Amino acid sequence: MASAWMRTGLGAVVTAVAALLGGTILAHAEAAKPPAVSTVILSLSPRTVRWATIYKVPDPADHDPYYHLEVIEKERHTPPWQFKRLAAYLVVTAEALDRSRLKRKAKTYFYKDIEFRIADKAWRQQSPAQREAVVCRTAILECIKSDTE
Repeated sequence: MASAWMRTGLGAVVTAVAALLGGTILAHAEAAKPPAVSTVILSLSPRTVRWATIYKVPDPADHDPYYHLEVIEKERHTPPWQFKRLAAYLVVTAEALDRSRLKRKAKTYFYKDIEFRIADKAWRQQSPAQREAVVCRTAILECIKSDTE
């Protein structure tokens, strides 16, 4: 009974506030779509799996020919929350992605992408020359290795 009152009561309050403010409120609820992400296995051993989570694919409308991803390493047979982020943000060419891809399957997980989104925004605010300078053109694990040396 209380929940029915809340539904009708809140609806009346929202409508009254809209009328007082001289506006209209159109409510449209829609299920949130998960981001269109995919994973690529980069290396696989009995002990460790490394993968890239691809968040953005090439977008000609945005003049962006690159894949934008993060790289994760996880010891196999450990809880999902025990992982290492090898790269929070990496921009790669299609050729570098193809060179890095293993045809094998492994269990992967999706983690919150807040670090990725912050880094993506920073990358897009750079000049075109600065952005081009950090694009991975060889293989993903080679680019990560050269960044840490």
